Amino acid sequence: MVAPGHNADRNPALDFTKGTLVLFMVLYHWANYFVSTQGSLYLYLRFITPSFIFIAGFLIANVYPVRYGLSNPGASERLVKRGLKLIAMFTLLNIAANGMFASNYNGAMPGIGGFIRDAPSIYFSGSARAAFEVLVPISYLLLLSAGIFLAPRLSKYIVHLACGFLFLCLVVMSFYGRSSANLELVANGLLGMVLGFYPIEKINRWVDHTSIVVCLNVAYLLAITIWGMSYFLQVIGVCLSVILLYLVGMKSAGWGGIQGQINLIGQYSLFGYVAQVGLLQLLHRGMPHLNLGVWAAWILSFVGAFALTIMTVKMLHWIRSKSHALDRLYRVTFS
Repeated sequence: MVAPGHNADRNPALDFTKGTLVLFMVLYHWANYFVSTQGSLYLYLRFITPSFIFIAGFLIANVYPVRYGLSNPGASERLVKRGLKLIAMFTLLNIAANGMFASNYNGAMPGIGGFIRDAPSIYFSGSARAAFEVLVPISYLLLLSAGIFLAPRLSKYIVHLACGFLFLCLVVMSFYGRSSANLELVANGLLGMVLGFYPIEKINRWVDHTSIVVCLNVAYLLAITIWGMSYFLQVIGVCLSVILLYLVGMKSAGWGGIQGQINLIGQYSLFGYVAQVGLLQLLHRGMPHLNLGVWAAWILSFVGAFALTIMTVKMLHWIRSKSHALDRLYRVTFS
C-alpha cells in the first residue's frame, strides 16, 4: 500500500503552514500548562486559533470547486458530513475529558454536568471555555459553506457578501459592547474563503514578495505591542501571519528533513491538534512525579511536548501505510 498523504495535488507550502501552526499550538498549550496562563507572550500568539479557521475557509473555496464544481450537491453533502462529524468529535472529546480529568491548566474542569450546563454558551456564542474549542467554529464554517455551494452559479459572490455582512454585524455588536467568539472565528473563515476562490498560482505570485511580507509583519508586531490587540487588528495579523508562514513554506524546499517533518504534521493537522492536547495533559500529570526543579521541568516538558507530537503523527502515518482497516478508520474519523 502506498503511504497516505503523498498526493501529487497537495500544496507543500500549505502543508508547511498548517504544520507550523500545529507546532505553535503546542507552544501555546505548553506555556498554559507549565508556565502561566497570563503574560505578554499570548499577545503574540493570538493569531493561532483564527489562523486554523482562516486556512479551513481557504481550503474549502480553493479545493471543493475544482474537485466538485460549483452548485454541486455532492460538495454540500460532504461539507455537511464533515461539519456534523466535527461537532460530534468535539462533544465526545469534551465528555471524555470532563469524565477522565478533574483539572486542566485553567484549574478545575467543569465535569460532564458543567459541560452540559455551559453548552448553550459553548455552542452558540463561544463565551464559555471548553477543550478543543476550535472545532466548533470550523464545523459551523463547513455547514455554512454547504449552503453556499448549493447557490446557483454565484457561490463566490455570496461568500464575499456573507463575509462583508458578518464583519458589519461584528462592528455593530462592538458598538453595543457585545461579542461572539464563534461569530468572530467564522468571519475569519469566510475571509479565507474569499481568498481561496483565487487560483493558487495567483496566490503564489502575490505572496512571493519577501521584503514586503516581512515588513508588514514587523509593522503588525509593533502595532500590537504599542496599542494592544483588537479583533480587527487580529484579523490583519491572521492574514499577515499565514502569508508569512506560507512564504517560508514556498522557500523551504531545500530544508530537507525539517521541512518534511513539518509538512507531515500539516497533512495531519486536525489529528495533531487533538493529539497534542492529550499529550500535554499526560505530561502535566506525569512531570510532578519526577521531582525536578522548575527549569528542568520546563525544558523536559517543552522538548517532550514537541517530540511526542511529532512522533505520534509519524506513527499514525506509518500505521496507515501498513493497515487498510486503520487507514479507513482514520479517514472516517478525521477526513
